[in-house]
Amino acid sequence: MINRDLIIGITGTFGSGKSTAADFFTRKGFKKIILSSFLEEDANRRGFKKITRKILQDIGNEWRKKYGSEILAKKALKFLGENRGVIDGIRNVGEIDEFRKNSNFVLTAILADRRVRFSRLKKIKRREHLTWELFNKLDRRDIGVGQGKAGLQVGTCLAMADIFIDNNSGISQFKNKLTNFLKHYV
Repeated sequence: MINRDLIIGITGTFGSGKSTAADFFTRKGFKKIILSSFLEEDANRRGFKKITRKILQDIGNEWRKKYGSEILAKKALKFLGENRGVIDGIRNVGEIDEFRKNSNFVLTAILADRRVRFSRLKKIKRREHLTWELFNKLDRRDIGVGQGKAGLQVGTCLAMADIFIDNNSGISQFKNKLTNFLKHYV
């Protein structure tokens, strides 16, 4: 039986496999919360016709400036309640600090090379047509280049991780690594 209070936080650059990992943990009984879903709800309320990654990044930065860097973590924890959960898409240090108030929180970094990520992202339907130039621009912002305290900080979040899982191989190898990760917490 998995620790009922366990909260698995997932950070990583886009295309690294965060959603695949979150889906894996969901099938193991974890309640999944995608942090960007709160931003997408707001974008829909604002009437955006086409929601892009940049729009979500901008709204996230706006929220963190207005409500504090931990705002998305607070919303996620409220939504999670007493359930064990997996948090997909941690991108700011304030979120990590809020989640770490729970002693059963483990921050998991999913790592994959840039070319591998771009190749994966090109194969799936995205919010926008992804070129190498756009990928690099979005990736730099996501990592934290030129971002302040309220901005995206994935690079720093990766450095703060408790566990690192490489996802440069195939899906079966990745799932084996996720299974081994869970065995450590059973």
